[in-house]
Amino acid sequence: MFLGFDDSLKSLKRDLKDSGVDIGFIRQWQKNYDKVRVQAPVLEEQYQVAKQELQSVLALIMDMEQQLIAGTVSKENLAVFSKEMKKYQGHFNQEFLIGKADTDFQTTYVSIIKLCDKDVNVKGNALILQSEIENLMAVTKEALEKEWPDFRALAFFYIDRTDGELSEYPHPDKLVKVKKIYEDEFIMPFKEALVGRINAMRIKEIMEVELWN
Repeated sequence: MFLGFDDSLKSLKRDLKDSGVDIGFIRQWQKNYDKVRVQAPVLEEQYQVAKQELQSVLALIMDMEQQLIAGTVSKENLAVFSKEMKKYQGHFNQEFLIGKADTDFQTTYVSIIKLCDKDVNVKGNALILQSEIENLMAVTKEALEKEWPDFRALAFFYIDRTDGELSEYPHPDKLVKVKKIYEDEFIMPFKEALVGRINAMRIKEIMEVELWN
């Protein structure tokens, strides 16, 4: 399996070096490869956990919305609700789910927790809380439907970049940007290093079959 065993890597490096490829390029690519291989599954697990927690938040706010509509919410209900919301507060910092800069979600989340400390029997308070919950519900549902990135591409992106370079883009453009950087700066340079030095069938096996096994 390519790059998975030292002997395979040493053999490939030797072949490429003998054919004129800069061995410094191969070493740097290897470092990036190792980082991507380790971090990609970590990122995917983080997203899976965040999605599960976001689904829990959605269930909480949907239940509270029904209580507010029915007029059955009490101070005790709000205290339990607030405690549960606080449990997940600050957990959502995944750019392709809910990002740190997603103010529609982040500020509304904080606002709801603060409103739980107010007396819902006071005129207007219940309606304000219900409105904020409806806003958060809409954002949360939208986030749960978002397409996630290729996690290898995202892991490569994070080697020397941050979410700040993505936050201004619409979600579909973020996906394209991360994938393009991965292809242009990681996959293609290595593939081009193989062209003319290893036969086409072997390149295909390396890039499509062995690389991540």
